[in-house]
Amino acid sequence: MGNKKKEGLCQWCNKRHPHKSTALCYIQNEKEIRSRLRPRVKVVGDAYEEGRLKGVFSKTDMEEILLKRQRTLAVNALLADRGNGYKVPNNVAEFVRQGFVWNQVAVQRPWAVYVLVNGKRKRKRFNNLRDAIEFHEKVHHKHPSSGIVSVCAHYTLPPEWLEKKDKLPRKFKWCPRCAAFRVFRLVEPAVKFPAVKKVILPDGKYKWVERLVRLTACQLCGCTNREEAYRRANQPYEVRKVKAGARKIKARGADTRTIRKSRERTARKR
Repeated sequence: MGNKKKEGLCQWCNKRHPHKSTALCYIQNEKEIRSRLRPRVKVVGDAYEEGRLKGVFSKTDMEEILLKRQRTLAVNALLADRGNGYKVPNNVAEFVRQGFVWNQVAVQRPWAVYVLVNGKRKRKRFNNLRDAIEFHEKVHHKHPSSGIVSVCAHYTLPPEWLEKKDKLPRKFKWCPRCAAFRVFRLVEPAVKFPAVKKVILPDGKYKWVERLVRLTACQLCGCTNREEAYRRANQPYEVRKVKAGARKIKARGADTRTIRKSRERTARKR
C-alpha cells in the first residue's frame, strides 16, 4: 500500500487542490517542475545538441545557470592580470556592462573572433568570452585588426555617446555586434533598400522621411545598416527646446533630448 500513489494528490506538486486541475498546477509552476525533472549534466556541452540548447533544458533553472556562468567567466577574464602587455579590447567591458541575454545561452557558441586576411573575413566561434579573449590574445599581434564580436545579440549605444557620435568622421558608425564604433563601407555590387531616415531641414529641425538607402557593412564583422539595432543607434541626435510652462510635450526616442527654456529667457524675447 505504501508504494501506491495516494488518491487525490496532484502528480506535479504532490498536494491536494480540489478546486484546481493538474494542468493548471503545471502551468503555474512550470519552471519549478521542469527544473526538478530535467536531466543532470556534468559538462556544459551535454546541454547542447547540434549547437542548440536541448528542449528539456528550456524554461528551467539551467538557463539561469548558463547566464551566470557567462558573466562569471567574462568578469574573471576581464580582471585577470596579464603580464605580457596584452590589453583586452574595450568592447568586452561594454559586453559585460550591458549584460547577457537568453540568445547567448540558447546557442552553444555565441561569441566569435573575426580576423581580416587579404580583405576576407575569417572567424572562429566560442562558447564564452574567456575563451574568445584567450584566442584573441594569440592572434592580435599577427592580425591587429582582429576583434571580438557578439554573434547572437545586439548591444545598444551607451548614453554618454549619444551627443558625441555626430562629431566622429562620417564613415565611423556604431556596430551593435561589435559594441564599438567601426568603419562601415559600401557593399558591392550596389544594393538599395527603403528605410525611414532622420534628415535635417533648412530651419535646423529634423524630420523623418522614407527613402532608398545604400547598403553598407561593418568592415570587421559584416553587420549591415539594414538591421534595426544599427538604425536606432546611428540616427542624428537632436536637442529640442520647448517653452517654459508647456504641459503637453510629445515624447520622442532616445536620440532626442528635450530642454525647457527658462521663464526669464522667454520673457526677454517677448
